[in-house]
Amino acid sequence: MNGMRVLVTGAGGFCGEHAVAYFLQRGWEVIAAVSRRKDRGAASSSNERGYEVIACDWTDWDDARRVVAQTRPDAVIHLAGLNAAGGSWLNPAAYLMTNAMGTVHLLEAVRAADRPCRVLVAGSMLRFRPSEDRNSPPAPPHPYSLSKTIQVLVSQSWSSLYGMDVIVAEPSNLIGPGRSQGLCALLARYTAQSEAAEAAGETVAPFRLSSRDERRDFLDVRDAMAAYEALLRSGVSGLVYPVASGQFVTLEQLSVQFTTLAHSKLAFEIGDSAAPSPDPVDLSGIYALGWQARIPLAQSIMDALDDARAILAQGGRG
Repeated sequence: MNGMRVLVTGAGGFCGEHAVAYFLQRGWEVIAAVSRRKDRGAASSSNERGYEVIACDWTDWDDARRVVAQTRPDAVIHLAGLNAAGGSWLNPAAYLMTNAMGTVHLLEAVRAADRPCRVLVAGSMLRFRPSEDRNSPPAPPHPYSLSKTIQVLVSQSWSSLYGMDVIVAEPSNLIGPGRSQGLCALLARYTAQSEAAEAAGETVAPFRLSSRDERRDFLDVRDAMAAYEALLRSGVSGLVYPVASGQFVTLEQLSVQFTTLAHSKLAFEIGDSAAPSPDPVDLSGIYALGWQARIPLAQSIMDALDDARAILAQGGRG
């Protein structure tokens, strides 16, 4: 697929920026779709950047149709959406509109373009599985989970109803350098701030972890991009592919890794959350395509920490 056109939605976000960089390096022709609030005339400098930038509001059907018709992609990586589980409690309608209807509009725009195009939708391992018992009401853990569950159902339904070439990737907790709002990124910024405060003879408040024993699977975002390329090349339409490292660490083990790499003392406040840890996922599907995670957690943490230190040194607030 080298030389083919890939449209990356959500290109202004953490994963989107990595997707643009990765696929450019791999020889793809990249179109970066950013939200209108992040469009600062970047399209005018697309030749210098090496890729085209276009603004789109995927919750607007006319806008979605315009962008797909104008860019004529051979493939789409759909990363646009809202992804803060906590924030979804405050504005569930926005999450459903952005994550569910935004995906509907994208798929309908691709269908209206009436040309071959493979769509990879980035789902979430936080989706829930509705009970098959009609007397048991759905019990999503939060509105974000509901929105991502509907997104997957839409993606698979458009594959079966309309014969569209749609694949869903469900990544675990993605980490690495860049503007993430995930736990590791927050820990990296906290570590950088603690180092700067200690050097200035000051202190910062402890970082709160929800518990010691909760386990998480962390995957480097650059490994995830390699998985997405493997799926675009060889994935089976209509399927959902979990993408993860296959290795779990507790939150306490994660804090120890940051403590080891820090140039100052770190303080943690430990909560007593009884939230369940996610179950291991079946990675045989993505492994069968020749993919495996290659970047160790320690390297991902170091890269995220170096990035946070650099931003802080430049006066950024992260």
